[in-house]
Amino acid sequence: MKLQFLLVLSFFSAFTGLAHAQYFTAQAQVSVLPGQVSVQVYNPYYEPIVCSGQVFGQVAYGPVFNAYFVEQYMTAGTHRYAYVYTTPYAPFVSGWANINCRFARY
Repeated sequence: MKLQFLLVLSFFSAFTGLAHAQYFTAQAQVSVLPGQVSVQVYNPYYEPIVCSGQVFGQVAYGPVFNAYFVEQYMTAGTHRYAYVYTTPYAPFVSGWANINCRFARY
């Protein structure tokens, strides 16, 4: 009985771990201008990937603006861009992005 429980537990932990192991953090290039924060994601692999993430930009007065995108399909060697905009009276002072991707293997 104990052996069966350990066997089921090991299979369960292995298969649930595999579902999360396919995601990876994308290498994003962030450009901060006074009126916008732009993020570029590139697919360097020889197969398609699917990416989701958020782009953040902090203005000089403190608030943080963000934009998000979900399930963007990228073929091999392509780019995707994401932007956050502000008014000229509140320029951006910093920006960053959190982007996670996975291989599009169905």
